[in-house]
Parts: sequence; C-alpha cells; structure tokens
Amino acid sequence: MKKISILILSLIVLSSNVVFGEEVVDLSVGTPKYLTLAIEGSKFKLDWINPIHAMTKDDIQYQLDFKVGRNNWLSDIGRIKSFDLEFNNNGKTSIIFDPIEEGITNTIDLEKNSYSFRVRYKDNNILGNFSNIVSLGLKPYYENASEWAWPELDLAVELKLIPDSIRLDMKKPISREEFCEVVINLYQLQTGETINPVGLIFNDTINPDVLKAATLGVVKGDGSGNFLPEDLITRQEIAVILRRLLEIFYPDMDFDYVEVEVSEETITTWAYDDMQFMLHKEILRGDQNGRIHPTGHTTREEAVVVALRLFNKFN
Repeated sequence: MKKISILILSLIVLSSNVVFGEEVVDLSVGTPKYLTLAIEGSKFKLDWINPIHAMTKDDIQYQLDFKVGRNNWLSDIGRIKSFDLEFNNNGKTSIIFDPIEEGITNTIDLEKNSYSFRVRYKDNNILGNFSNIVSLGLKPYYENASEWAWPELDLAVELKLIPDSIRLDMKKPISREEFCEVVINLYQLQTGETINPVGLIFNDTINPDVLKAATLGVVKGDGSGNFLPEDLITRQEIAVILRRLLEIFYPDMDFDYVEVEVSEETITTWAYDDMQFMLHKEILRGDQNGRIHPTGHTTREEAVVVALRLFNKFN
C-alpha cells in the first residue's frame, strides 16, 4: 500500500508510539528503521519500518545498497538504484531482492561469501542517512582492515598467521604480547613444530605464546622479571625479533646488507644492523615519505603482513 492518508497515520501513531514516536517531528529526509534480512532461495527478503515523515512525502523513494564480501557498496561505484516507497498499514516495507536477476553477482553462496545491505531514502535530489547494515553468509575472519592489506591478509588467514586475539580490529596498534602470538604462528608454519615452554616465568604475563617466544630466545624481558605484554612494540624491536627468528630457521644465513638511507631518523644501536637488514630485504619498508619510524608503532595488519613477507622471502 502506498501513501496512506493522514487519518490512518494518526491512528498508527496512537497505537504504535514505540515505532514512530521519535520521528513525528523529524523534518529531515529521515532514516529507515530496524532493517532486517532473511534468505529465500537465492533471493533476499528485507523488511524495515518507515518513520511518519517518510510516509507523508509524495515523491519519496528508497535506495537499496548492497555489497558482496569486502567489495564496494553499489553506492560507492554509482550503481545504486531508486525505487518507489511502498508500505503496509503498520508502516512496514517488505521487499524481495535478487542480486542475480539484477546482474550484480552470478551466484549466492552463503558458505563462501557475505552479503550486506543498507537502505536510505531519496527525496528528489536529497539523500537521507543509511539504515543499520544487515548481513548474511560467511563473515571475513578479520575485520577493520585497510584495503591495501586485504590480499596479504587473506593469504595470512590461509596460512593461519593471524591470531584470534587481534583479528577483530586489524588497524589497532599491536602489543608486545600480540606480536609474540604472530611470531609463534610463523614459527609453527615454518617448522611444523610445537614448543614446550619450560622454566620461564614472567611476573606480568602467563600467555603461552610469550613464554614460547622467550623459550626460543627471540624475545626477552626487562631484566626485572617483567615482559611488559601490553606495551606497544616498536618497529626496531620487530626487526630484532625477526632476525633472531631467521637465525633459528637458517643457522648459516648471511646477514650482510646494503645500507639504506633512513631520512635522518635514529635507529637505536642495538637494533641498527637488524633494521638495516630488514629494510635491505624489503621485509620492512618506509612510508610514502621514505621514513621508517624505528621507534614508532605498528598496526596489527602491518605486523601480520611483515611476518608474511618474511615467510615468502625465504621460502
């Protein structure tokens, strides 16, 4: 049903204050509320509630935004379509959407992909805010990652390099403890061996991967029995740890390097050779301005990508 009368709308408001109460005085385009999603064969069924303001507009339309997995939203690539808004006596809109029929995708496979939707209103040339996002299907193993990192992170997932503790926010800076978990995953990937941490105890952590990394000799404490697990690890510390790991993998490896100019940045003496080696081998890289930030911190996604580069470089 479309464009129900003001009289009926008034009755709806009286009987459904919970749904429409906050929207009666809203003079903006409005936002679809309580979007839900279900699957029907290869088609998707979407439902939402329309605020009164949207239902009283003569020419208002809705736009259905859609994306597969981490691909772009239709709105990002200029392919979003507008449809006339229809709703029932309770202000509810229900639609069936077939992305195959629309030519957006060739198949629907909930075991291999995720399918996400959101809705907004269009009032002539004015666009409203998008609704909540709803999704069905296989969610990516990791979340909140930069697009540049997706290909390498996808490979890291297959190789089981990404610890469960960091996967839900890959842009967050990585801690010393979390990097140990990446290191142990890398060690087990390279060697196929497990480590039994024996006789090593820190005052401030019992994380088994920290103890395993300490058993290997690739990480150390502060000299007072503490590991400082929640401290953010620096890039020069990462270089030292990775070099120690390479010495375990390849005892006869030559660690000579061609020195890389580092834009007036100071690398601590104990990390200089290891940092230069990792730069020479392009395991670590500078930013767009050529700066390497030796005492700066690294995001979780960057740390995983660096570990993957090390694995790929020497295998």
